[in-house]
Amino acid sequence: MLAVYWATSTMSSTGYGDLVAYNTRDRLLTSAIMFVGLLLYGYILAAIAAAKANDDAARVTFQNNLMGIKKFMLENDLSVELRKRVVENMTLLWTKYKGEAVPGSKSLIYSDVPTSLQEDIAIDDAENHLLKVPLFRDLDMSFMRLLASKSHVYVFNPGEIIIYAGDLSREMYCIRRGVCEIMTDDLKEVTAMISCGQCFGEIGLLFDDYCAATVRACTYVEVIMIKRSDLQQLCKDFPLVEAQFQHAAKLQPEFLQRVQAEDVERNKNSQTKIRSVLDMKSKPGEREEENDIRVTTEPTMSFKVHTNWNADGTRNADFLDPFKRGPGRLFGYLLMRITFLPNSRFVVSWEVMRVIVAMINTFTVPIHGSLLIDSIFLWVLSYMLDFIAIIDIYIKMHVCYFNKESRLVTHPLSTSKRYIKSNLWIDVLSIFPFEFLAYSLHSDLDYNGIHVLTLFRLNRLLHFYRLPLAFDFLESGVEYDTVLVRELKYLFYSVIFINWLTCLLFNFACPPKPEMFGGHSEGEEESGAGEGCNPNSWLGKISFMDAGANVYTQYVCSLYWASATALSVGYGDITAMNLTELCLSILLMTGGVVFFGYIIASIAASLANADSQRAAYRRKITAISTYIEDQNFSESMKDRIIGHFEYLWLRTKGIDPKHLFEALPMSLLGDVSLSLYNDVINKVPEFQGTDVGFCKLLAMSMKPVYIRKGEYIVKKYDIGNEMFFIHRGVVSVVAEDGNRIFDTMTTGHFFGEVGLLFGTPRNASIRAESNCDLFVLHKDDLEQVMSQYPDIRAQVYKTAEDRREAARQRSIMTMQGEAVPTKALPAALLRSKQEGALKGQKSVKQTQQQQQGIMRTVLDPKSPLVRYVSKLVVFATLVSCLLILYQACFLDTSVELFVIGYLCEVIFYVKIFLDFRTGFTREDAEPERDYEVVFRSYLRTPSRFAYDCLALLPIDIFALCAAGGDARLQLLCSLRLIHLLRVPRIMQFFGSLEEDLMSK
Repeated sequence: MLAVYWATSTMSSTGYGDLVAYNTRDRLLTSAIMFVGLLLYGYILAAIAAAKANDDAARVTFQNNLMGIKKFMLENDLSVELRKRVVENMTLLWTKYKGEAVPGSKSLIYSDVPTSLQEDIAIDDAENHLLKVPLFRDLDMSFMRLLASKSHVYVFNPGEIIIYAGDLSREMYCIRRGVCEIMTDDLKEVTAMISCGQCFGEIGLLFDDYCAATVRACTYVEVIMIKRSDLQQLCKDFPLVEAQFQHAAKLQPEFLQRVQAEDVERNKNSQTKIRSVLDMKSKPGEREEENDIRVTTEPTMSFKVHTNWNADGTRNADFLDPFKRGPGRLFGYLLMRITFLPNSRFVVSWEVMRVIVAMINTFTVPIHGSLLIDSIFLWVLSYMLDFIAIIDIYIKMHVCYFNKESRLVTHPLSTSKRYIKSNLWIDVLSIFPFEFLAYSLHSDLDYNGIHVLTLFRLNRLLHFYRLPLAFDFLESGVEYDTVLVRELKYLFYSVIFINWLTCLLFNFACPPKPEMFGGHSEGEEESGAGEGCNPNSWLGKISFMDAGANVYTQYVCSLYWASATALSVGYGDITAMNLTELCLSILLMTGGVVFFGYIIASIAASLANADSQRAAYRRKITAISTYIEDQNFSESMKDRIIGHFEYLWLRTKGIDPKHLFEALPMSLLGDVSLSLYNDVINKVPEFQGTDVGFCKLLAMSMKPVYIRKGEYIVKKYDIGNEMFFIHRGVVSVVAEDGNRIFDTMTTGHFFGEVGLLFGTPRNASIRAESNCDLFVLHKDDLEQVMSQYPDIRAQVYKTAEDRREAARQRSIMTMQGEAVPTKALPAALLRSKQEGALKGQKSVKQTQQQQQGIMRTVLDPKSPLVRYVSKLVVFATLVSCLLILYQACFLDTSVELFVIGYLCEVIFYVKIFLDFRTGFTREDAEPERDYEVVFRSYLRTPSRFAYDCLALLPIDIFALCAAGGDARLQLLCSLRLIHLLRVPRIMQFFGSLEEDLMSK
């Protein structure tokens, strides 16, 4: 055992020093063991970090995409309700698929399997759904296998709209799971309910016509979607199937007539028609009614009530009958008539309190069983926590749950049976009063007997199982950043681990006597905490530890040895003194290395995953730079390329905005797209007053694109395949030489439609005069949308013809040498171009000084002055903090040190003065140089001005109240500790420096 002890202490780098090498051979062997132990420890850390990083990679990727979606929606001022719907839908996707599949694309299960197996998987999945649809019931099985493989599965939260009445839908939906509601056009009444195996949207699939009714998810819903384009493509290879569908198409007039009659009957009381999320908002100036339409996934009640009677006065047999069969008769007297929703405020609040109770138990029970054995407070507290746990068991029997079909089960008998089969037994075991069994053996307890009773209460540590479940639940969310949760989890686990080891070591040093009750002999006094400890234990050998030592000192000594052992420090002043302690030390050294190694590896994996987007960006920039050097591009071209990617990184942080919303279902995607692009579309005169369906399809086809200032968006004579809408920024129509400006366009304008519609080369060059956010519409998408709306198509063509004629006239005037009317740039842009021309002659600061005066000058954050002052502040902060700590700890009241400290304070005041006048980069990557905006931004940001003032708070003056020179200076040293609050500024400086270096 000594050999194992020495080997463990050597390999774990603990090295108490109680066992050492005494000759050359032993020293050589020990050196090899230390080297092997270090490599093995490093390998274990690397393996754990790699495994954790791989396990969490899918969640991090999904979460980064969701964070990009939230940022994009916030920048474009989407409503709070719509943003919430998108986040809830994305959260549902993660809960359902864990990043394995994205609706609308093939599942990962199809990626590496042969085609025949893909078809078998698809038809097996759709067998209970698609094959039961009357439209597909008698079709060829080979055709159905192919059709099933091309189907898509979408999921919906309760209350989410699946399709809107009047939309031009080309898809059919078959319900795979859940219940849907067919609504009136005003979404105020439910006219029918459809469930698993039923379908809707056949009109769009067969006849390419508008949806007849609005369908909303009543519960959690999964639907299988079949696209018309996929159906038509497959029919080309199956002539008989195609003939059947063609025959069905001949019935279109009769079928549509019947559908229209049903629609009229269904909406005879409807006053409005809801076609999009925009129609659900109250118009400006109108008072919102109580029944105002909203799409929400929140429950309307905090709990569901069961009664013995239905609303119509009849007996509620579904609720009462189960209580008359078998064990239900007994439970009928014990259970309440309510069951709580799992996401209700009551259940969530109670679960939070229950987790707090578990935390208290896991921390106090070991202390109660080792040091504070006779503490009345802990005895009372422990039984109060037991009482809360008993109430928790009863409440858990009434919490609803979702079954395998994602249906909410609410009956008390069902909820209680599920709880009994799951966590009831461990909850009962964690509060079972084993100490009462021990007390029944002997009722006359001394201190030793009470010690034994506390050890019988160690079953309360089983409450710990709730903590990993709670942390896993908090970490599983993707709608918020879980880094802080993970850090708190590791901190809490470390505290609990060390606390358990501390109490374990103390119990081994001061165990209860072998006699369970009445352990002291006749005439012997009872011993208190720490008295009567084993003199041959590690605690008995501590020189300053005597029988009168208080509990605090005993706990700290035990904590000291536990920490030194588990953290592989091993000073050697406290060592194992007997065989039992040797074995315990071996376990502690090994367990400490594994436990803290796992935490370090987990943190390393979290940091690696958090930096995955930046790492991908660096790899892309490196590859691009290598390619540029290999192709011998000019320096100007290199700067343009790298500058473009730097700009994209500032705007998107590596998230492609063109594919942000691909995972959303069609209805929600339409609502989001229309909310994003409706203002831009309506500002175009040709699109004003057009059908909502056209605007929605047009919006769904548009994609965002970011153009850097000074770059050409299109050039004259290029073949145009895109049409652009300006969302933010200013562009100019320029001559071929780039000097003359014919026109300027800002938010709401569009261009590029001439080449897009007529297939002609671009008739003008368009250049970005500022950083621009554009929405682009491609030729194929536009043609597909306008083919459904011929009137709008003619209108757009007319406008494009007029603009093409105007461009032709300008070209003729240019060729004839006539003066072509031009437009001046806006004042802000003209000033920007002038500043660019004066680059190298006058700085931005000098130009603004001439215009505004020295006190209202706005500095460039990249100017030499700001950079030098920032570096000087970091150096002064470091010097100041070291001096403050030195003076407070060693009470050095030298005047020279105070002078240096206050000189550093002057630098901090200068920095605040400059911060009020230092510009910044806006969210659109444009520099902000307006003095009023810069001033208010610094003043109103709590983490900037308010924090800087707190760090500079002159509470030093209170030292003048102290009596005597030395006492006054010592108080001054202590009061100056508040200035240590400026330490985070050092981390912020290096963080911004790293960000700047990484972007380049």
